[in-house]
Amino acid sequence: MSKRIVYFDESGNTGQDMLNAEQPVFVLASVSFNEKELGELEKIFGVKGEMHFKKLRKSIEGRKKILEFLDHELITESNIMFYAVHKEFNVCGQITDQLIETVMHHRGHDIYVKGNNLFYMNYLFYFGNFFWDKQLYADLIRYFVEMIRTKTPESVEGFYQTAATLLDSVEEKSVLEPVLESRKYIDDILDCADKYTIDVTFSSFLVLCDRWYKLHKGLIDVKLDVSKQVSHYSDYLDHTRQLAASGAEKTQLGYDERVMTFPPQIGDLKMVDSKDEFGVQCADLIASAITFMYKNEQGSNSPFAREIQKTKLLDLSNAVILWPSDSESLDAVRSADPSGINPNDFLAEYFS
Repeated sequence: MSKRIVYFDESGNTGQDMLNAEQPVFVLASVSFNEKELGELEKIFGVKGEMHFKKLRKSIEGRKKILEFLDHELITESNIMFYAVHKEFNVCGQITDQLIETVMHHRGHDIYVKGNNLFYMNYLFYFGNFFWDKQLYADLIRYFVEMIRTKTPESVEGFYQTAATLLDSVEEKSVLEPVLESRKYIDDILDCADKYTIDVTFSSFLVLCDRWYKLHKGLIDVKLDVSKQVSHYSDYLDHTRQLAASGAEKTQLGYDERVMTFPPQIGDLKMVDSKDEFGVQCADLIASAITFMYKNEQGSNSPFAREIQKTKLLDLSNAVILWPSDSESLDAVRSADPSGINPNDFLAEYFS
């Protein structure tokens, strides 16, 4: 089969500034249209030139074109995939991945088996927002982000002092005790952290690439707007793309339905200027529409946000959502089968 071209663009990207009040949601959108389909979609806008959501939404005519695009018959699961991230919730996930996973690993437990990491990050989010002292919780996640970004003694001290104070004030001590225990390993944790450790761009990119590969059962070619985050991991991508091109054995990493293929099944990968690629502009329209919708649930822009919400876009069943969940939803993804491959263990052994 011929390789599919998949176009990517993002919205709401603030790097590791995960608690940016102006951009609470990150979306990476991807589309795969052939030349004929791209030409059909381009007719909606009626003019040549780069299509940007932020420009189109400023006029009544532009908003009509956005809605027509989002409701087009080509907006289907076979052509569209996106990954939406609730950034505060992601911080709870990063506390789980960076701190709690390390503690549990030293205790001899794999936190990813049976989706226990998902439960833990949801506990942190819900207790913090609805049961614990809100200011202490806000300080905790703020200090965590600062600690990972700056690695200064002051940020480390601020984080663990806040964690200790919060621990003294809550009943759910078993949730916070591993956070304090991680102090023993924090030097090693921070030594491994780099400027994109808690940024979600690259991880969401790999997830979407894997889903496109599994949908079309073959290597995919990628075109994306210039991305510092993806460029940062170019050595990894170059190496794994060579493996994929050589037909190297594929391994499914992870547990339950939460598995990804190694090596990533990416063929050609090009950083492009969005003004030259209408496919990338389509991805921008989708990503920007979703972040706009979540950011403007209230206020003068809420009527247009509600119109976006009514389009076909949110009916797509293949969307990937990193969002707080209730226990019933989490139980649905929990498996009694503990078999699987821990990605951290596999990659550490492979690259050693």
